[in-house]
Amino acid sequence: MIHPVPGQNRTPSMTQEPTTSPGSPDFDADVAIVGYGPAGVTAATYLGMQGVSVIVLEKDADLYSRARAVTVNDWTMRIFQDFGIDEIVKRDMDVARALTWKTYDGKVIFRLGFTDGGLGHAEYMIYQPDMEREIRRNAEQFDSIDLRLGHTFTGMTQDAGGVTITAQDTDGADYRFRVRNVLGTDGGSSSVRKELGFNMIGKTRPRRWLVIDGEITKWWPECNELVFWSDPERPVVDIPLAKGNHRWEIPLQEGETDADFDTEEKVWARLKMLGIDESNARLKGWAFYSHHLRHLEAWRGRHVTLIGDAAHLMPPWAGQGMQSAIRDAQNAAWKYALVAKGLVAEDILDTIQSERWQHVALMTEMTKQLGFLIEADDPKLIKLRNTLGPYVMHLPGLSKKMLPNTDTNRFEVGWVTGLPKKDNALGRMIPQPEVYATTGIIHRLDDLLGQGFFVLGLDTDPREAMTPEQVSGWERLGARLITVVASAAARSDADTIVDHTGTLRRWMTKYGAKIIVLRPDRFVAAADPTGLDVPPARGNLEFTAKHTSVFPKNLREFARSLRANLPV
Repeated sequence: MIHPVPGQNRTPSMTQEPTTSPGSPDFDADVAIVGYGPAGVTAATYLGMQGVSVIVLEKDADLYSRARAVTVNDWTMRIFQDFGIDEIVKRDMDVARALTWKTYDGKVIFRLGFTDGGLGHAEYMIYQPDMEREIRRNAEQFDSIDLRLGHTFTGMTQDAGGVTITAQDTDGADYRFRVRNVLGTDGGSSSVRKELGFNMIGKTRPRRWLVIDGEITKWWPECNELVFWSDPERPVVDIPLAKGNHRWEIPLQEGETDADFDTEEKVWARLKMLGIDESNARLKGWAFYSHHLRHLEAWRGRHVTLIGDAAHLMPPWAGQGMQSAIRDAQNAAWKYALVAKGLVAEDILDTIQSERWQHVALMTEMTKQLGFLIEADDPKLIKLRNTLGPYVMHLPGLSKKMLPNTDTNRFEVGWVTGLPKKDNALGRMIPQPEVYATTGIIHRLDDLLGQGFFVLGLDTDPREAMTPEQVSGWERLGARLITVVASAAARSDADTIVDHTGTLRRWMTKYGAKIIVLRPDRFVAAADPTGLDVPPARGNLEFTAKHTSVFPKNLREFARSLRANLPV
């Protein structure tokens, strides 16, 4: 029978001794990670859980003290659940209520509520330094991670076998080390990207934004509501963070520069225009940002892969920048681990970009459209938005269509056996219902499974439905084979989970699957209708797939969609 895995919710086979011992004549570590923000610590944690040796370079000696990201959703929380820390980080988070667009006279233009995405978690508002502190603390337990805070990446040389990295320690002394592969997670100004000679394409919006962080000292009306104050002259983003923290994002007007807000007194003058003064809040700091719509055409250069802000930048309206970086890191890390263990050829690293770019592009486009609701300055479009928005926001299913959800968590080109399509399970993330172990104890699916590969058979022992070669191929990757049964099913001698809600049954039946293979990131790698062989290293990259967005291309198209969906 299958039992929940204690501790960090991972199977024993996924916790191993380091694959490269320090002082190896060929390599000092399997992987170097440059940058230890949310993406870097996520990747390091996954590799540490797998026992893969990692050297992390982070130029800052201390955790960055200012909040940048404001929210995490159910997918990101599912990743933290994989680390065994989801309940810990939630202590410092607040459940998100909704996104609301208002005019300064208090009229609600538009509201989007958060819906249950089926992944076992809610949407949360965060205070990023506290969240990062916890995920860093969790990573400290893994002996295979060599964390070098205050060490600066200065260059690298690639050859057929790996990468030689040069760095400076905290005293400014130069040194070098050698690794098989490098993961660049060092942000928008990435030194690794510059060293590769890669350039981003796209544009940066000319408008400059003043971003103010504060701490609430006295309640003001609806200060717990995330509001986009939509005004053609000065739109404002008003964000309640977790633990009594708050943020305001205010655009600079024409002729204003960063230097015009060089004192706390000048920043308060801007907040007082919103009705907030020193009696309401204490300022913790402020900074200036520009909104970028930029990305790399190629994320990988031989033995080096760039992810997160080092590979793509998007505006902040939907809170997807940091989260996209964390998801990139999850996708990259389990593949780097397979390569380090010699289980899959290095070509699998080509699928990091192909799988993640589809979702990143979708989130970027969604962010652009939400931004249109905030920044619209055409009088005719503003009138149309303000008139139709209150009607359209009540349309059934609108939140699910406009916000990230389980249906959008998918890819079409990547490490799968076959071609993902709308009517099959390939490239989709499986939901996370509560299920029973055969001991009669209820668990969330991921807590019961642990980490790694899994073959799930609906009312079927997967061994009986697969060829011996298929079974051995997946078991070589550490897969466990499990039967999914209903609560009324007869006893089974196979590893079994009881799907008492029928969620897994409905999901697998929807896509015509009796057998599915789950990857470590809970995406489906193979299914019986399309083939159960282990994919080749590059998956289906030899095929092409055209992604069709569900979002309009511009505000006028959005306005047309509002008119088309008005209630009769």
